[in-house]
Amino acid sequence: MPTIAVTGKGGTGKTTVAALMLRWLVAHGRTPVLAVDADSNANLNEMLGVSYSATVGGVREDTRKRAGSLAGGLSKQQFLEAQINQALVESKGFDLIVMGRPEGPGCYCFANNVLRDVLARIARNYPWILVDCEAGLEHLSRRTLLDVDWLITVSDPSIRGLRTARRVGEVVEELKTRVRRKALVVNRLSDVTAGLTGAQKLAIDESGFDRVFMLPYDEAVKQMDETGGTAQDIGEESGIYRGVAEMLEKLFE
Repeated sequence: MPTIAVTGKGGTGKTTVAALMLRWLVAHGRTPVLAVDADSNANLNEMLGVSYSATVGGVREDTRKRAGSLAGGLSKQQFLEAQINQALVESKGFDLIVMGRPEGPGCYCFANNVLRDVLARIARNYPWILVDCEAGLEHLSRRTLLDVDWLITVSDPSIRGLRTARRVGEVVEELKTRVRRKALVVNRLSDVTAGLTGAQKLAIDESGFDRVFMLPYDEAVKQMDETGGTAQDIGEESGIYRGVAEMLEKLFE
């Protein structure tokens, strides 16, 4: 059950990369995939061309409010599990679950623990799991998500962006989060064939990433954003899709 989590600050193309990764997995028979949108600004569904009606955060809040008045003798855990199963969005080759916004005031210790257990049980039905995280690694640090085989951090080519990506890797180490390997994706490079500059290499030299990949700036992504399209609108011949495909092939060697 390989689990891939994609993180990166806003504006780096993180969700686009995650959607293209999911597309590649489905196209190559690595199915079914459980796609988890763990970004509080949830928009992975738009990239995938599907809609959702409920989030895990909403289910958790509803469970907390209704804890003393659940019908039919249901326990909190049973109610939460039933509601989360209903929140799953089914599509061809993958299912999507949206985590939703961070919780508000109040204690969520029990709900988080149950949520972790419920997601673990759901995940057993999927040979592949892909998580679109937020830069803060909120769900990983709170242990509400599963162990991660590959944490993919997406950055733009700027020195500031690469330093931010490096700090994400450092936070993972500090939190002792259950991440087995870390890769850096430098996205939107104007010239991939030229490689990284000396300053860029220096910015990530001590980052601790196990692998570094480079993806090109691609007009197909700009067009998709401008027209409100989906990842399916990006052709297989595009530079970014070919780059994502090459990256996954190398990760799964």
